Amino acid sequence: MPVSRVLLIAGYGGHSGFAYTIGYYLVKKGVELDILVPKGYDWVKEKLGGLGEVYEVTLPRRPAEPLYKGIARWFQAFGESVKLCRNNKYPVVFASGSNFSIPPSLVCWLKDSRILTIEDVARFTRRSRATSILYRLGAEVFLHWDEQLQLYRRGIVAGPVYEPAIYESRDEGYILVTTGTFGHKALFDMLDRLEPGRKIVLQTGDVDPEPYKRRHPEWIVFQYTSDIHKWIAGASLVITHYPGTTALTARLSYSKPVIMVYSPRHKLAAPRGDSITLARKLGVIYLDSIEPVSLEEAIREAPLLKLPKYRNGGEYIAEYIMRILRGAG
Repeated sequence: MPVSRVLLIAGYGGHSGFAYTIGYYLVKKGVELDILVPKGYDWVKEKLGGLGEVYEVTLPRRPAEPLYKGIARWFQAFGESVKLCRNNKYPVVFASGSNFSIPPSLVCWLKDSRILTIEDVARFTRRSRATSILYRLGAEVFLHWDEQLQLYRRGIVAGPVYEPAIYESRDEGYILVTTGTFGHKALFDMLDRLEPGRKIVLQTGDVDPEPYKRRHPEWIVFQYTSDIHKWIAGASLVITHYPGTTALTARLSYSKPVIMVYSPRHKLAAPRGDSITLARKLGVIYLDSIEPVSLEEAIREAPLLKLPKYRNGGEYIAEYIMRILRGAG
């Protein structure tokens, strides 16, 4: 029988991955979930739909958008959050970060919900804005690494949170290049200059996929997918962006060699200088700039790096939430 109902605020990109992971472990423990996703992010809705009842709320600030442009959407998001929380009483709300988390978290906090949130996995020297706001309001903040305690004195180290594997890992001989919602055009263009004959699966995000389809009909090219796991599971190697969470899923869930490439379009997600620390912890290669020679060299070296082992922090967080629901938290 279900223990209680929890509100999961999913966001988009890597934030949805954190939410998916916590939700996955909570559902296994019999918890019923209501899940908030941003309007218009259909692949996020599809990804999380199997875990509970999904509701859509306006995203206040779009990626890389100036704050002033989203003022009307902030009011809209708060209004939609009031409506949701007026009809439901959640003992626990888990907010996975980003500006999307703020309106529903604040509304539920005013109704005495206990707010839990999580810092980004790639931050070691500076807090993310949304998580810091919720922390100052009294939210409990989960951390991936001991080093993040210098950012949050009251933080709770759960261990790295990464999406659990849902397929058997195998090697189908292709390189998966996936850079999230924003894409990474400079990286995609550089793929043309790799050694010929490489099999490529390319997920472009909001970068137009058509030029790559025309130039490389032998590649598999698509913009978005609700099931990136399928492509990670079959890859020989994964090239992804920093900052981002795909590297964790590929490395820790599927034991894949990984190359992280700095993405200027993701620069607000984490400090650029924190990349080296994250790469060391994951046993992956990090490239701060893209050149054909360095990329080819990284493709050769990535499979040689030692694979680390971590317990999934999502399990710890799910257990923590269960203790709250049972009155022991």
